[in-house]
Amino acid sequence: MGADDPKGQVSQVNIRLGKLLGVPISIDLSWFVIFALIVYTLAVFYFPRVNPGFSTAMNWLGGVIAALLLFGSVLLHELMHSYVARRNGIGIGGITLFIFGGVSRMTDEPRTPEAELKMALAGPATSFVLAAAFWAVAAFGGRPLLGELGYQIVAYLALINLILGIFNMLPGFPLDGGRVLRAILWGSLDSLDRATRYASYVGQGFGYLFIIGGFWIMLFGGFLSGLWLVFIGWFLNNAAQQSYQQLVLRRALSGIDVHRVMTTDFPHVSPDTSLDQFVHDYLLKYDYTAFPVAENDNLVGIVTVAEVRDIPRERWHDTTVRDVAKPPEEERVVDENDDAFEALMHMAEGNVRRLLVMHDSKLKGMVTQDSIVNIVRMKLQLGV
Repeated sequence: MGADDPKGQVSQVNIRLGKLLGVPISIDLSWFVIFALIVYTLAVFYFPRVNPGFSTAMNWLGGVIAALLLFGSVLLHELMHSYVARRNGIGIGGITLFIFGGVSRMTDEPRTPEAELKMALAGPATSFVLAAAFWAVAAFGGRPLLGELGYQIVAYLALINLILGIFNMLPGFPLDGGRVLRAILWGSLDSLDRATRYASYVGQGFGYLFIIGGFWIMLFGGFLSGLWLVFIGWFLNNAAQQSYQQLVLRRALSGIDVHRVMTTDFPHVSPDTSLDQFVHDYLLKYDYTAFPVAENDNLVGIVTVAEVRDIPRERWHDTTVRDVAKPPEEERVVDENDDAFEALMHMAEGNVRRLLVMHDSKLKGMVTQDSIVNIVRMKLQLGV
């Protein structure tokens, strides 16, 4: 549904599938929800309606095949976004399929309105080409060549790709049409910030229209259809707001590396420290929620309140920090020279509040969401 990564719209547990055209492909857990819903809808409602003669097994087989090809179409849509983006110097961190379709994760903003326009149009153009291709297969292959079930699957894919192309061209940022609008505004206003803000307003407006329309449909009996429109409107509204906020964050953190925002003065805990001593001498004394466990300058692990809470109170005296510390490899790691904005996005993707800062295999510090947000707040207050 567009070449952007509106944080918070996708659950943060992804299954990595591999790479296509050098782009990492992942499936969010929410994808399985929408996949099952689409298969069910096709098998129970769509295929029995278009051909009542289908058996139950054929309906379900058609539902699975059509749903897989639908998401293959969505993946190709996003791949074309990523391909054109990379050809125009825009970094792409990967593609994730999730409950609302797919998203290409951009690692930086387009450098010119022309690059934005090309990237935005690539996805819908792909959907329209797929719609035409599936229509041609259905029209010229027909039932004799494809069989009744194959014909209905191809006809469905022609229709759904046409709908996807039209929907994505709505001028609601961060949909593809919203990015086209932003590119036009950017070229006219010569300001990416203002263009993003105005396009975001339009995106929020479309979100509210979907929500209002969804509730209206629900009032007149179309509960499921209306509820789905409400969810889409809610998603679009949040995505529009967060896409603009992400641009503000990126600009505020421009040129700032992890070294400038990481914390280095936190205490290290000896692995032989008892949990009882750890609670009283560290957790209750310092304003930190996570502590590195080190032995002879070597990082043994990380211990937090959660690890202590899992141990019964009467065992704290006999249990050491070494016994409960999480291994370093379970923590997310960045280098001190990495970009602070990318570190923040790394935390958002992993749904974590801290990252270990490592350099030459040594622990240099920790960076938290709060430390990054504080410097952003200060820069915004100073207007620098």
